[in-house]
Amino acid sequence: MSESSSNPPNRARWCELINQHLLGTISKDDAIELEAALKASREAREDYRQRCNVDAALRQEAAGQPMPTRVTAPKPARWLTWRPLTAAAAGIVFGMFCTSVVFGFVVQHGFEKKTPLAVFQPSFEDAQMSLAKGFPDASARWGGDEARVVMAENGIQAKEGKFMLRLEASPKGSPRIVYQVLDLTSLPSSRSNEMREIEISTSFAAADASASVRYMLRAFAVSEPRENLDAAWFEHRDEAIASAMRGLDVLPGNHGWQTMGLKIQVPRAARSLVLFFGARTPNKTLPQAAHYLDDVQVSLIEPQPIP
Repeated sequence: MSESSSNPPNRARWCELINQHLLGTISKDDAIELEAALKASREAREDYRQRCNVDAALRQEAAGQPMPTRVTAPKPARWLTWRPLTAAAAGIVFGMFCTSVVFGFVVQHGFEKKTPLAVFQPSFEDAQMSLAKGFPDASARWGGDEARVVMAENGIQAKEGKFMLRLEASPKGSPRIVYQVLDLTSLPSSRSNEMREIEISTSFAAADASASVRYMLRAFAVSEPRENLDAAWFEHRDEAIASAMRGLDVLPGNHGWQTMGLKIQVPRAARSLVLFFGARTPNKTLPQAAHYLDDVQVSLIEPQPIP
């Protein structure tokens, strides 16, 4: 049976969908789109098999088991949409570089030096802080969907300080997202002069803990300077020179703050780092509630030799 030649799927798009699937953040509609791409393209199926091989191998390595020489990926149609075991559950983060994908799993020996990077209002202690609508331009430090700075409410106290960012409930159940763009041009060169490792962490909480929720954290290393990035850039985010993502699923009944983080290998050519924070309730039939974001931390990780 020959491959379909009409309306061929876009490779950058199916790569993104495969990443979302492996991290457990893919929606039902996107899973259907990925199924269609796998049926239509032999190249997509090969990408899928390779990613599953790497995913399974990294999970075994994280569990202290030997790395297999090859892992055969199951047929995706049987379990693609609701895959229960994800890379996010194993605490593994993937880096994607350019159009050819390279996965990194680095175990550093010795000591690490963490240098905090400047984040605008990391704990939202400015009660009058305004949020730019949509992707932030060069003058707006935080941007995104409807959100505002609040004090303690709905039984949630700020994780740090007195204030936190409230992501307003979405009437349609779509994700609520906020962004910040960091300037990397002042960072020192890494020892290898090729890559820098940056760690991002944050905490989320739900106003209503009666429903399951999915929190998302993504980072994009970009070669353009911060002042050249605008809302149009996000439509071309797959052109980032490196990216990493993490999803966290929280079951009903889990009250309080949920902390998550990731690390990204950033090429020295990167001049900006786009940070993406999102929250959504997967079950759109349930009443939608607000979510809170606080304590955003970004650090440069520098391995130090053992004395």
